[in-house]
Amino acid sequence: MLVSVFILGILLYLMTGGTMFQAKAQLYLYIPDASGLELGSPVEVDGIKVGKVTGIALSGSRNPDRTVRVTITVDRDTLAAIPPQSWAELSVMSPVGDKYVDITSEGFEKRRPNTEIIYREHPDMFKSLDLSQFAQQLRQLDAVLADIESGRSRVGQFVMGTQMYDDLRRRLTQVEQDIRTAARTSSAVGKALYSDVLYRQVLGPLVNLDTALARVQSGQGPAGQLLRDPGAYAQARATLADVRRTVSAAAASPLLQSDDLYNQLNRGLAGAIASVGQFNQNRMLANPLTYDNLAGWSNEFAAQLRDFREHPQKYLRVKIF
Repeated sequence: MLVSVFILGILLYLMTGGTMFQAKAQLYLYIPDASGLELGSPVEVDGIKVGKVTGIALSGSRNPDRTVRVTITVDRDTLAAIPPQSWAELSVMSPVGDKYVDITSEGFEKRRPNTEIIYREHPDMFKSLDLSQFAQQLRQLDAVLADIESGRSRVGQFVMGTQMYDDLRRRLTQVEQDIRTAARTSSAVGKALYSDVLYRQVLGPLVNLDTALARVQSGQGPAGQLLRDPGAYAQARATLADVRRTVSAAAASPLLQSDDLYNQLNRGLAGAIASVGQFNQNRMLANPLTYDNLAGWSNEFAAQLRDFREHPQKYLRVKIF
């Protein structure tokens, strides 16, 4: 018998999760209705089971929110996880409506045994639902479905008709034709994809550049000789030095350094301009008759010279004694 009692005690200890001999503490919860709640219903704190319901009875209070008194038994060590500011609600744990006590912890102080837990009623979906708004949403949904069934909307045309489908097929066919046209070898894109025309166009300048660099590297041409022959480089430097000296000498010339020569040139040019003006004011040039007489005499003299060259026998006379 002693062995049987010992084995039974071990089984009870294991079945209770090792908490059979731990110190217990009771807490109280006042609720308006205990439907769905029964003895042995679990008690959880932030989703972790800490105890169970050990008593359900009428409280005798006239307050409708405190009609039922629920006794909760938890391990004394778990009181630290249920501060005085914590609150509880009844949550559904199965499709048939079974409920359990769900405690949400708040605060940091330690709770004492045999105290009350604040109760908050779980929000009811049908109590918080605005029926007029819900009916309006149903009417809007019914109107949308009616438009779809009648084919008035774009979605209805796509679902009930074939026009959008046919348009989509035509567009896809056109895109496919465009891709095939672009991929043909006769088109520009096709030539670039299936021939080496573009490759040769890109490769040609690169080959020419490589050839030019190779010629320069081998010492061919002026650039190659300049790079490979230090004498050519020295000659180029000497030429540049001569150019710099010439420029320096020109910059140091009296014409650029002083305004005297510039003023003398200006005075000489002014005198020449005045002489030309006086010559233009001469009476001989001012009278057009003098110019016409000189021009006529010049034309006659030129005509006589031309006649002399063509008919010299008219002017040469030989006299024999």
